[in-house]
Amino acid sequence: MAKHRMHKRGAALFGALALGAIMPAPAQAQTRDLNVKLDCGAKGDGAADDTNKIQDCINRSAASGQAVYLPTGAYRITDQLRVANHNTTIYGNSSATTTIVQANGTAHIFHVSNDGNPIDKIQFRNLELVYSTPNPSGFGILCNNCWRTYFQQLNIGRAATNAFMGTGIWVTGGNQVFLQDSVISQTTQQGAYFANVGDVFLSDVEVNQPDASGTSVGVVFDTGVGGIYATNVNVTGGHTGFLFQNTQKKVPPNFGFFTNCLADTLNGVGWNFQAAQSMRLTNSWSATAAVYGIQVKDADGLSITDSRIYNNGADGIFVEPGARNLTIKDSTITGNSRGAPRRHFGINIAAGVSDFQIMNNMIGQADGFANSQAYGIYIAPGVTDNYMILGNEYRRNLAGGLENGATGANKVVANNL
Repeated sequence: MAKHRMHKRGAALFGALALGAIMPAPAQAQTRDLNVKLDCGAKGDGAADDTNKIQDCINRSAASGQAVYLPTGAYRITDQLRVANHNTTIYGNSSATTTIVQANGTAHIFHVSNDGNPIDKIQFRNLELVYSTPNPSGFGILCNNCWRTYFQQLNIGRAATNAFMGTGIWVTGGNQVFLQDSVISQTTQQGAYFANVGDVFLSDVEVNQPDASGTSVGVVFDTGVGGIYATNVNVTGGHTGFLFQNTQKKVPPNFGFFTNCLADTLNGVGWNFQAAQSMRLTNSWSATAAVYGIQVKDADGLSITDSRIYNNGADGIFVEPGARNLTIKDSTITGNSRGAPRRHFGINIAAGVSDFQIMNNMIGQADGFANSQAYGIYIAPGVTDNYMILGNEYRRNLAGGLENGATGANKVVANNL
């Protein structure tokens, strides 16, 4: 019996040791985030100047590694807040309850920069950023040479006010920049601007521009932006929805994928491809622009697939000399030439544009829009060559389906209705 009792005690001890070996150690207490009210003396009452208090918390976080938390409140500032260190997180309670109000119209709200050197792993989330003076020249967030940077659940500007933001977010240099689940409103210059940035990710973003603006642009992709991944991005109001350009005359924006993206109710152009390479629009939309739904100028390798080009004032899609390797397929192009019926076209191809495909589209009266386009497809007289027009339904246009002035020999025009 003694031996038996010893065996049971030994087994129990062994089991306890084994259980202890496989069970996780107790979690270590996490360092509490810096609270701008409790730790740095900010008021958040909309009246006191909280600039230095918030900046003190940001500076302290650089040494401690803590995030900076702004609880519910309105934080009035009179100068830019500078972020100059890696691994900085600044967040509020929510974008509906934590507001930073910039009283200085010439100052940015946040300026992220490490004196031109890369700055890594910066995050802003759950904040509202506004100006208290109209027509400011400062930016909501200016980010210089930013790597692995996240803008999440932000309200920048206010739709219920007039011109409370010049530029929402401006990013130059860096890589892997994410703008997610955010709203940018009433920007008089541009909602978001990107240049020389690799891998830009946009998802669930709303840009609401001033209705009467003749200059504002929703999202700008400029020189050196490569690897654009955009899903559920909606631009309304202002002059231009999406602008692709190459102001530095180096590498144009390249390799972009746009899915479920929308440009609507613009005073100019929905999508403006002034300079771009290898762009793909899928299940996207351009509607009710005063001029063109989509303007294609210096673009190589643009594909428009399963999209809707509706109710624009002039041409649905206008293709200028310099465009090449263009594909338009499986899309509906209707109700364009809205401002002057029978004057403009569903698709307008300028003289000399070659290397394009227009296939399997519905071009003409459809989806409840009026029969207002002159021709479904118009190709201006000239040396246009190397193209295919196949399988399109373009009967319901005021002047006809296709007016083809091209003199090139390498073409296929077949099976259209």
